[in-house]
Amino acid sequence: MSEKDPLSYFDREDPLEKDVYLKLMEMIEEEADPGEIELLPRFSFAMIKPGAYLRGLAPEVISRLRENGFKVVLMTVRKMSSEEIDDLYMFVKEEYRESWWIMPKVFSMAPVIPMVLVGDPEEHEHLSDKLRKLVGPTTPEVGSKGNIRYDLKGANRVLNIIHASDDPAAALREALVFFSLNDVLSAIGGDEEQLLSEEELLPDDPIDISRWKVLNEIKLEASDFLETEREEILPDLDEEAEVVSRDLPFDHEREALLEIESRISYRAEKLLEDVGREIVEEARSTTDFPSKAALAERLEDRKVALKIVELASDEVKLEKYQEFDFLLMQAISRGIITNRIQEIVFHSTWAVMPQMLRDLKAVGKRAITSLVS
Repeated sequence: MSEKDPLSYFDREDPLEKDVYLKLMEMIEEEADPGEIELLPRFSFAMIKPGAYLRGLAPEVISRLRENGFKVVLMTVRKMSSEEIDDLYMFVKEEYRESWWIMPKVFSMAPVIPMVLVGDPEEHEHLSDKLRKLVGPTTPEVGSKGNIRYDLKGANRVLNIIHASDDPAAALREALVFFSLNDVLSAIGGDEEQLLSEEELLPDDPIDISRWKVLNEIKLEASDFLETEREEILPDLDEEAEVVSRDLPFDHEREALLEIESRISYRAEKLLEDVGREIVEEARSTTDFPSKAALAERLEDRKVALKIVELASDEVKLEKYQEFDFLLMQAISRGIITNRIQEIVFHSTWAVMPQMLRDLKAVGKRAITSLVS
């Protein structure tokens, strides 16, 4: 660990950050003694996110932290308000302002578990650096074996298991969203871990929130609205279900799904074209007026179902689709999307897909798509 002045972590170049961290440093200099300030590099902040809580992963995440030398000296289980979400992520909100609406939606799912951590940074400059190396990239699939987000298969960038602070100053600012300064200073000055029972850390009924499993469930529901097209789609959906049921490591699962998802997306696209032609033919036919109303409803059901199947199988098409919100509402009204978890997983995946694709490309991982690049 470097001998860097702990207060230097409060220096910021960004004007908004500069003002916030200057006030925070002044508060620390006034409230903390020199010994407590010296401990800042040996402290960090993490938060288990709602998706991980709902999956029943909190005990495993905490165990992984402890196995890697982190002591949980302060934690609680609680729901976050929209104001607290904005406070915690205040410096990235502007960057993701177009999709920020997804944050309160995701965080409304379940409680979070904020944690104050202490430990030896070892070869790292500070404990937050060590923590972020363990946690892995924001997009879980971009990580590698050993990263918590990768190993526990976070569904996407917001359903990515755990939040981790960047540096000692950020850790302090973020911890103060949940805990008082006195409690934080007292905790990092000691060595006693806080223990919560599994009953406190686990939901009543854990839920599987794997992205591809949830999307497969949605596509199977959508197939019930198809007619002759169902026979062409269902074998591929069954093959997809078999792959995701094996719960393979991310890279292996992705490789196994590349061809299957591409095939599903391509077939759904072609079947949509067939339905489009059928709509034109029926609209121009001499079929009596009352019959056309019932037929139009059936054709619309098939169109919505096939579009859901196509987009849920293709990352690039999903990212490009601009009317997803309306399609989502149509799918909910028809019972294709049957519960809130499915809604949030699919909606949040669409919301963050542009950045997820950039992240995948940056590390040389292929997007799952039927489109030729």
